[in-house]
Amino acid sequence: MKKLSILTMIFLFVLPSFSQGLNDICISSAINIYAVGNAGVFLKSTNGGTAYSSSVIGNRNIKSVYSIGSNIWCAADNGELILSRNSALSWTTITVSSAHILNSVYFTDTLTGYIAGSSGSLFKSMDGGNTWSAVATGLTFNLNEIKFIDPQNGYLAGDNNSLYRTSNGGSNWIQLATPSVSNLRCFDLSGNEIIAGSSENILYRSTNGGQNWTAIPLKIQSIPGINALAILSPNNYTIILESGTIWNTTNGGQSFTFAITEFMDQLNAVSLLGQRLFAVSNKQFIVLRSLNSGLTWNLSQNTTASISFSQVLGVGGTNYNKILEINYQKRGVLYVLAKDLLYRTLNYGDNWSVISTLPLDSGQYKSTQLLVSRNDSSKMLAGLSTPASGGDLCRIFRTSNYGQSWTEVIQVKIDAIGNFMTSDPSHPDTVYLGARDSFYVSADFGFTWQKISEYPFDDWCDMAVSNSDSRIIYASTNHYPAKINKSTDRGLTWNFIDFVLDTSFSEMPCIALSNLAPNVLLHAQVSGVVSQTGLKRSYSSGNSWLFNQLPGASWSVDIAKDDPKLYAFGSVSYDPLFLSTNSGGSFTGTSNIYAEQIMYYDRANLFVNNHGNISKMKYTYNMPVIGIQNISNEVPVDFLLEQNFPNPFNPETNINFSLPQRSRAAIIVYDITGKEVIRLVDEFLEAGNYRINWNASGYSSGIYFYNLISDDFQQTRKMVLVK
Repeated sequence: MKKLSILTMIFLFVLPSFSQGLNDICISSAINIYAVGNAGVFLKSTNGGTAYSSSVIGNRNIKSVYSIGSNIWCAADNGELILSRNSALSWTTITVSSAHILNSVYFTDTLTGYIAGSSGSLFKSMDGGNTWSAVATGLTFNLNEIKFIDPQNGYLAGDNNSLYRTSNGGSNWIQLATPSVSNLRCFDLSGNEIIAGSSENILYRSTNGGQNWTAIPLKIQSIPGINALAILSPNNYTIILESGTIWNTTNGGQSFTFAITEFMDQLNAVSLLGQRLFAVSNKQFIVLRSLNSGLTWNLSQNTTASISFSQVLGVGGTNYNKILEINYQKRGVLYVLAKDLLYRTLNYGDNWSVISTLPLDSGQYKSTQLLVSRNDSSKMLAGLSTPASGGDLCRIFRTSNYGQSWTEVIQVKIDAIGNFMTSDPSHPDTVYLGARDSFYVSADFGFTWQKISEYPFDDWCDMAVSNSDSRIIYASTNHYPAKINKSTDRGLTWNFIDFVLDTSFSEMPCIALSNLAPNVLLHAQVSGVVSQTGLKRSYSSGNSWLFNQLPGASWSVDIAKDDPKLYAFGSVSYDPLFLSTNSGGSFTGTSNIYAEQIMYYDRANLFVNNHGNISKMKYTYNMPVIGIQNISNEVPVDFLLEQNFPNPFNPETNINFSLPQRSRAAIIVYDITGKEVIRLVDEFLEAGNYRINWNASGYSSGIYFYNLISDDFQQTRKMVLVK
C-alpha cells in the first residue's frame, strides 16, 4: 500500500464551490466536530458546532469520517484513506485499494478499524489505519455502512437488502434475514437493539441482535427513504428522512413526533454524542445541530437562507384546479394533466415527458382535475370540461395502464373552477364526485358510478375524505356565503361546520388534510371583506377554528406530506406564497406567485401550479466558514500580525499575518474580560503571508483582542466591533 504525507491546503472558500454539500459528519467530543464532502472538503469546529473552519485535504470525494480522540480517519471514493493524528493539524494519505470506492470507515479503538466499500470490498487495520488488509466477503455488491458494538461484535449493511453480523472481530460474517424488499440505507445499534432504515420508507427494529425484526411503516405518502438513524437510548430513536424531515420516537416506533427545524432540503448523515446530534446535507453546504436529543435543530451561526421559484414545466391552458398529482408507489414521480396531454416526471420535476394523449379535441376542452389511485398508480381519472348551459360539461375518463388507453366513464355538470373528485385513503378504490346538486360514489375507482344524495350545493369547490374515518367527508362550496360541509355517513347527509359571513362574495376553494395528523383540517377562504380572507385552521376535525388573515385572493393550501407542521398557502392575485413551520402559528412570505394549486410533496419539494405552468420552490443556504487565503508567494523575513481592517468594523474584518517558516499558527480572539471567543486559525501552515476573515455577526459590540501564537512568537492587537 502506498503511503504519502501531505499538508492541508487552505484558502478562502467561496460558497458556490460547495454546492454539492456534505457527505458525513462525526462528533469527536463535546467541542470537536468534523464534516466531510466532495473535492476534499473538510470542516472542523472546535467550539461545539458554533462555527467551523474549512480546508481541503486533497482532490477526492470524501464519503465517510470517524474520530477517536485526536485521531481522524476519512474514507474517499478513490480508494484512499486520509488520516490525522493531531486533530486535523496535518494529514497523511494512504492508498487502501485504488480499485474500490471506500464508503464507510469505523474504528473500535485507536488501533482497530474497518472500511466497507464498493463491489463487496472490506478492509481491516490493526495499527490505527497505517496499513490495511482485505477481508474476503465473497460479495459483489456495494457495502455501504459498518459499525461495531464492541471490538468483537459488529454489523455491515449493503445493497440487495443485505445486513451481516460478526462476533469475532470481522473474521467471519453471517447474513441476517431482514424483511426489507429494498435497499437498507442505514442502521444504528446499541447492545442487542438494532434499527435499520430502507429506501421504501420503512423502519425495521430488532431487540435480539437481528434475529427477529419488526417492520414499522412510516406511511408518508411521498415515500421518502430513511437516510440516517441514531439510537439515543433504548426505544429512543432519531430518524433522518431523505426529504430533510426529522422524526423522533421514545417508544420504539409505536408513535412519532416531528422535530422542529427551519432547514428545508435533503439530509443524509447524522452523528450522536449524548444529547447532541449533528446532521449534514449532500444538497446544501450546511450543518444542523441539536442539543436536546433531536427535539429542535438549528443551523450554524449566521447561516442565511433564500427562497426562489423556477418553472419546471410550461404548458398552460388549464384552470384553477388540481391537475398536478403524485405517484403513491414510486418516489419522485408526478403527473400533470394539461388539456388532453398527460405529462410525467421521474425526477421530482426536473424533466417531463408526454406519456399519453386523451381522446378529446384540445381546442374544445380544458383539463379540470387529475386523480391517481393511492394503491395502484396505473389507474387514473382525468376530468376535461367545456362550457355548457347550466355549468361546465365535464367528461371523465379512466385508465388502468398509465394512459395507454382511456375509457369515458361519466359525464356531469360541474363548477368550472372546482375540484370535484376525491378518493378514500383507507379504501383507495372508493371515489366520490360532486356535480352541481348531486353526489356520486364509485367503488371501483371510477369504472361505475352511483348517485347517493342530492343537496343544493351548486358549486363543489373541493372535497376530501378523512384519513382516520372513512365515514367523514369534507366538502367546500361557494356562492354565497361559502361553507365547509361535513358528512359523517359517507355523503348521505351533510351539515355545515364553517362559513363566511360575507353574503355578497365568498369562496372556499381548497381543503387540506394530513394522514400524519388526522384531526387537522385546513381550508382557504376568500371574501369581498379583506378581514375575512385567509386561512382557516381546525385541530378538531372542524369542531372549532382558528384564523390567519393573509393577503390576496386566497386559493390554495397544502400540508407537507412528511411533516404535518409545515403549511403552504397561496393566492391567485400574484401575492406572496406563505410558509409556516409551526402549524400555522406564524407565516413567512416568499416570492409573489400565482398558486392555483400547491403540492407540498415534502419538506424538500414544493410545487405550484399556475394554469399548468409548474414551478418548484428552491432553498439556497449560505453557511459562513472560516477560511485562510494565502495572499503572497514571497517568504517573509519575520513573524508578523498586522492590524485588522477595517477597524472599527461591522460585522466583518480581515486579519493579515506572516510566517517565515512552516509552523503551527493559532489566531485566537478574546473579549474584553480575556475570555476566548473563537479560534480563527489553529493549523500547521507553510511559510507565507496569509489573510483570515472574521464574520462577527453573532457577537456583541465592544473591544476584542486577537493573538497570533506560532513557535516562540506571540503578538496581540486590539479591534473594535461597532453595531
